[in-house]
Amino acid sequence: MRQARLLIPLLLFVALFALTAGSKENKKTEQKQLPQKEINKKEIEWMAYDIGLEKAKAEEKHVFIDFTTKWCGWCNKMDKDVFSKPEVIDMVNTNFVPVKVNGDSKRELNVDGYKITEKNLTRREFGVRGFPSYWFLKSDGTKLGVIRGYKKAGDMMQAFEFVKDYKYDSTRTDTPDKKEKSGN
Repeated sequence: MRQARLLIPLLLFVALFALTAGSKENKKTEQKQLPQKEINKKEIEWMAYDIGLEKAKAEEKHVFIDFTTKWCGWCNKMDKDVFSKPEVIDMVNTNFVPVKVNGDSKRELNVDGYKITEKNLTRREFGVRGFPSYWFLKSDGTKLGVIRGYKKAGDMMQAFEFVKDYKYDSTRTDTPDKKEKSGN
């Protein structure tokens, strides 16, 4: 009788262990069966400012800079609500060199031999005083313009289209694909 009392809890423990191990295995199997798109969610391929400038020059693409901080609620909302939308991700990754700069960071950048922290780049070079702020640059680093504050995805898409299609350049007479100016 005494052995039966010890055997019953032991059997219950073994059965419970077998059930939980089986459910963990089922979860692993379920994750393996998820479509690849859901597992590897596409994101904007942000890079550091100095690396982004080099890439923009090499690929002759505009630069899109997101000046942000960790404590900025509107910046986090932009990341969550706007920069996570598939059409925005595709637009930015395809047509721009996306750069993210932390306005509070002391990380040192090396821009053509000139060393500057992200914090100083934000304040001194771009005059950012509020977050979020978004700058557009030509591929050679020339500043085009800034957008400040939270913007809806549609508003950002209009800005991306404007810059992507060189609508800021009234002297340009060709399509963006040809990348030639009139008179050349």
